[in-house]
Amino acid sequence: MAHPEDRAGGLSRRRLLQGAAGGALGIGALGLLAGCENTTTPIGSCEAGGSSNLVVAKPTGPGGLPLPRPDNSVTWAITADNEPIADGVANESGPLGIYNYADYIDPGVIKKFEKLTGRKVQIATYNSSDEAVAKLAAGAVAFDVIIGLSGTNIVNLIAQQLIQPLNHSYLGNFEQNVWPELQDPFYDRGSRYTVPYTVWSDGIGWRNDKIANDIAGMKVPWDIFWESQQWKGKVGILDDKRDALAMPMQRDAMRTGRRPDLNTEDQLTNISNVKVMTSDYQTLPEGKTWLNQAWSSDLLSAAFYYMPKGVPPTVLSYWSPKSNGVVQNDFFCIGRTSKNPALAHRFIDFMSGEKIAYENMVDYVGATPPQNAITAESLIKSGLIPESLTSAVVRPEEFAFNQELLQLSVEGERYWDEAWSKFKAG
Repeated sequence: MAHPEDRAGGLSRRRLLQGAAGGALGIGALGLLAGCENTTTPIGSCEAGGSSNLVVAKPTGPGGLPLPRPDNSVTWAITADNEPIADGVANESGPLGIYNYADYIDPGVIKKFEKLTGRKVQIATYNSSDEAVAKLAAGAVAFDVIIGLSGTNIVNLIAQQLIQPLNHSYLGNFEQNVWPELQDPFYDRGSRYTVPYTVWSDGIGWRNDKIANDIAGMKVPWDIFWESQQWKGKVGILDDKRDALAMPMQRDAMRTGRRPDLNTEDQLTNISNVKVMTSDYQTLPEGKTWLNQAWSSDLLSAAFYYMPKGVPPTVLSYWSPKSNGVVQNDFFCIGRTSKNPALAHRFIDFMSGEKIAYENMVDYVGATPPQNAITAESLIKSGLIPESLTSAVVRPEEFAFNQELLQLSVEGERYWDEAWSKFKAG
């Protein structure tokens, strides 16, 4: 069967691999599929987020489950063999096992949790979300709390029954402090299985003391990567297939006023000797790169604790699109085979506390937690970031006007992998 986006004129294998320009809808069109196929009982159920007289076949993910989209939200079912824990369960003896990206939680807040509960915490790390899901699915690892996965993984987690539903009676901090916009996300309505951890956007980071161009003032700021010959060897894009290949789509959207069209970035290598990297949080402060496609969290991390001695964070600037760009969040969830589910709930609630979330951000992680009390204005007022990084602090309303990079069908994932391999090979 042809990929659904072929019918919409968008993410076809041919368009993805040839890098053709044009006005057809690209990957963003995957979010325009309404309705829900009756293929998810008893695991999940869909809610159409809009009305249309046009019936469009919807792409499905692993296990025939729906791929959540803003107008095709999903309420994942709670089944008799995988129910939330009861109210008021006492903390288990531990240790609490956490599975996380490396260096993605402050050791200081971990010690505070251990002191508060009298329970030890053990952390194991993974290098990619694909690795994490694969090891969880293989039964090679079993953890109480899993941190850092996102909407690109939610269908795999549900289809393979790798996580358990949450009991919100333990999550008072979540309901009090977290943005309302992310308390009922379209990929997990009612936050039945997940609680958001951090948020970020895709944008442009640059050294404003090295590059005089008013990038944020350009009609299409993404054009700067196609005009970067003079900074050859000082330009980088993210080493992530979804974010990197989405960048020219965003550029096209700004040029045409339409949803993004797909273009490969082959030409970037010839223009600016572009580097593929995820270390812009270090290379920009150190001046090893001057211009980067960047995650907003990397610019905040750079300002908080990566500036070389004598170099003020005011030399850093960040821009991201106000609409049709990329905003994302990852989340906490509890492993299906958790031996300490009550302790796991209390850890998630602990991390959702206002003070702890703030400390975790500014002392170690850099990425913004979706907390009502944490704003760009408050961080600027406290002297933690300069005004040039205002837009690096994601605001809740940005989720309404931008896009999240979400899980694709198995076939769609293969198309992206092929395009990314082609790009990295030059």
